[in-house]
Amino acid sequence: MDEFISVQDLSFTYKSWTASQNAPILRNVSFQLPRGSKTLLLAPFDAGKSTLARILSGLCPRYLGGSLDGRILVGGVDVQKTEPWNLVEKCGYVSQNPLEQFVSSSVQDELAFPLESLGVTEKAMHERLEEALCQWDLEQLKEVPENQLSGGERKRVLLALNQMVDPDFWILDESFDDLDQQWRVYLSERIRQSDKTILVLASRYLVHFEGLFDQYALLQEGKVVFAPLEQVKERFSTLSGDDVLTILPRSPALKNRQVLSTEALKLEKTRPGDISRKAFTLSVPHFSLASGEMKSLIGPNGCGKSTFSRLACGLDTPSDGFFFLNGRKASTKELNSSVGYLFQNPDLQIFLPTVRDELSWSLSRDRRLKKDEIERKVDQCASLFGLALEDTPTTMSYPRRKALQAAVYYLLDRPFYILDELDNALTYAKAQQIVRLLSENGSGILLITHDQKFASLVTQEGYSIQNGRMQTV
Repeated sequence: MDEFISVQDLSFTYKSWTASQNAPILRNVSFQLPRGSKTLLLAPFDAGKSTLARILSGLCPRYLGGSLDGRILVGGVDVQKTEPWNLVEKCGYVSQNPLEQFVSSSVQDELAFPLESLGVTEKAMHERLEEALCQWDLEQLKEVPENQLSGGERKRVLLALNQMVDPDFWILDESFDDLDQQWRVYLSERIRQSDKTILVLASRYLVHFEGLFDQYALLQEGKVVFAPLEQVKERFSTLSGDDVLTILPRSPALKNRQVLSTEALKLEKTRPGDISRKAFTLSVPHFSLASGEMKSLIGPNGCGKSTFSRLACGLDTPSDGFFFLNGRKASTKELNSSVGYLFQNPDLQIFLPTVRDELSWSLSRDRRLKKDEIERKVDQCASLFGLALEDTPTTMSYPRRKALQAAVYYLLDRPFYILDELDNALTYAKAQQIVRLLSENGSGILLITHDQKFASLVTQEGYSIQNGRMQTV
């Protein structure tokens, strides 16, 4: 196979937005990918894999700021001398954070946008659109706006878009995350059957990767190192801390044991833009989460896991039924102050200029706390979660923003936490560390995940949603 991707002496340092200078995140990286090859690149928390993906696709440093040295060729085209929109047919990038890439008001507009820009005929565009909608099960959602989609549905839209444009080089950054088991298998088959040059970047080695790639690499200390699979897995496991993982023990219960529960809860609603006009229904015959318990909630994309979470923390109200705290009917306000819900996307819960501001905000509203006590708590929390207080959240990596989101809730010290796809884009060790910190005071944990391995490392029992009904598993 001839060489299709060539990276020579690539070094990159992000622009600093504080008084201190940033260290290089990539250092003298050189590698080649043969045409038609399928490569898995594993990288631990915050190692620079998404930075590499953005550089290869021409987005960085053009839109993110930083100093780049070296040469990158994609199909013989010099990426640094080419505008990103002129690389669309050469290089397709699927981000680990789908919200970074949505630009249109509906699914079909999102899919059509790049083809319109490329001057594809209306007939050909319609054919490609219908095929992609069908293959990624998006027909009923084609008029649905982005903010009404689940995380897995958003990821399928981006994968369908990549299929429609059909670039020569696929960069899939954590593309298996957000997808349920069915769609992980489907994506694996798409990769296996493709004749394109494919680079998959991941922070965990998933069972779906078995037999899928012909070369493997590790991003470590700013360098990309290729090696046989078992050697890469072993090095990665040690580097990420996954080699010492153990099943989390049941947390010590709070002194005053608390229970969040519901009986005969129901929700019925119609999703705006759903052309089927079929009402979405969710039935919860029974649910209970007590202090010190760690339970999981699993189910296919769009089944209602995040919907249930919004009900449990008081953001939405059910059509019928109530939540109870310690056997007593709970008001929306009581649910708000008792259930900490970490959204699937941390960017929906981070809004202040610095890490210090984010961590201090909720504490500053507590008039019982003095300024020096707030500062002490914030310093300790930042240290626990590996955060720099003067960093700007918008320029931090996606995994580090997830750590910040968790740190904010750690300071809120809720008796219950719902963690919606916490493990996405994180190593098992980092995700488990966050769960351990949030549960250390005896809080009850409800973990939403598509990763059975991670669920088994954290939870003892759980629930699933199938066909609109929640049940124990």
